[in-house]
Amino acid sequence: MARIQEDLRRARAAERVLLEQVHYLDGLADDAETRRLTAETPLADRDWRDARTDLVRHTASLEDARRRVADLLAEQDDLLERLFELETATGRRDHP
Repeated sequence: MARIQEDLRRARAAERVLLEQVHYLDGLADDAETRRLTAETPLADRDWRDARTDLVRHTASLEDARRRVADLLAEQDDLLERLFELETATGRRDHP
């Protein structure tokens, strides 16, 4: 249980960092798109593609982190359920 708690703490921290990065990169991509549309140059187009690629990559990493948090929560719930069942079974034996 302690390992899951520590893993969950780290996964949530990673999720928060990635969320901040996605918000930042989304703004960069929006700015790059504006420059691409107004400048209409190959350099502005490349900058926009690069910004979008970074945003997509970080968004995928954020989704992975969210899945990791969900998996850890499910694992924690499973362990708690098993512990509850064990305590319930033990309690029934102690109190016939």
